[in-house]
Amino acid sequence: MDTALIERRWLRFALFTSCYFAQGVPLGLLSRAVPPRLAELGFGVSDVALVGTVVAIPWAIKLVGGPFMDRFKFPAMGFRRPWVLAAQAGLTLSLVGLAFVPLSADASLVPLMAAGFLVNAFAATQDVAVDGMAIDVLQIDERGRANAFMGFGQAAGIAAFGALCGYLLSHWGLAAGAIACAAMLAGVFVFAALVRERPGERLLPWTEGQATERAETAKRGFRSIFADLMRVLFLPMSLLLVAVEFINRVRDGMEVAVFPVFAVEQLGYTTTEYTSFTGIVGMASALAGAMLGFVIDRHGAKRFLLVALVGSAACHLVAGSLPSLWENPDAVLVLAGLIYLFTQLIFVATIALFMNLCWPRIAATQFAIYMSLANLSRTTGSGAMAVVGDHLTFAQDLLIMGALLAISAGLLLLYNQSAHTARLAALEHPTGDASPTRHPRPSAA
Repeated sequence: MDTALIERRWLRFALFTSCYFAQGVPLGLLSRAVPPRLAELGFGVSDVALVGTVVAIPWAIKLVGGPFMDRFKFPAMGFRRPWVLAAQAGLTLSLVGLAFVPLSADASLVPLMAAGFLVNAFAATQDVAVDGMAIDVLQIDERGRANAFMGFGQAAGIAAFGALCGYLLSHWGLAAGAIACAAMLAGVFVFAALVRERPGERLLPWTEGQATERAETAKRGFRSIFADLMRVLFLPMSLLLVAVEFINRVRDGMEVAVFPVFAVEQLGYTTTEYTSFTGIVGMASALAGAMLGFVIDRHGAKRFLLVALVGSAACHLVAGSLPSLWENPDAVLVLAGLIYLFTQLIFVATIALFMNLCWPRIAATQFAIYMSLANLSRTTGSGAMAVVGDHLTFAQDLLIMGALLAISAGLLLLYNQSAHTARLAALEHPTGDASPTRHPRPSAA
């Protein structure tokens, strides 16, 4: 069977979904299972937020990897795939190292933060490489569906391993959770090692094959990459979407610290109960997001994102304004389910929009910067909670998150994809011929 991604749509979707699932596995452990376990052990919002902030830093600075991926390549194995394999291997091994970190009420949090930082460093590097490869091999008219599946993969990884690791942490300790994650990620590495980007390329460095002749495989200096980046990054729609995502992701950072402690202290959940609940609603949201992928391609990512932002803002504002609802388990279930669903839809639609902003010649660097800024805002949110989290009520937390989502939705109304596409064409053809060169693409069968 031909294992070239460029030739088979289902294989592209399967690999990218698997790689995003792999990113979700450590996120499920570190952002879903560890925080409620820390709360159960007696740590407060500030401590939980501090751990979340430190281990999330690699996601905020992953833009560093983009220029290296655009500069240093091994085209014989593909344009991005060697970086995917290296990062996936490092992610697997770093989780094995995490298994040796103690986690108890009287243990220092420093080793946990250091090991979690290393795990996320490899996860963020893998993310940059996978995104660059996705931009390179996906056709424009399938990006909405692809991102729906990729979003499903990550959400499914977070949900499944958040629930699994929540149980393992409570009954067997951090080592069991880390080893379970490492075993799953080893399987994803094998999958990535068995496919090619394009026909005729090598599977591994020592196997037969050769590089595909492409203009993008030519070596480029950092100065050239940086110059192109500055030309495209500060285009109006680029700056606008960065602002939309930055504000939205600050809310995400607050959630990491607030929701687990809220569930344990206010609702009386245990770690296992909380991670099981988030696993169920997370998986349901992931499935819904995957099924709605065709809607993005048909009706546009902007409209999809706007509905999700407004819906999520409404849920947060209702929950923050009516604390009496917290005593009603059915109301909590409905609001939480809607928030998780809207969060997943926001993620899927935003990724699709950012891909459409990218200039192919520097796609890895440009997209990595977008995602790094998004994750920086998430780190900003959790970092702010580390400072003020113990001084705010849960109602105030929810109202602030709702306001941030509403502001993000208001800014999105100004976004114009057609205007950005025209500006990209002008950059590609500065002499005035803005008609893009067309290259035949193989069948997506």
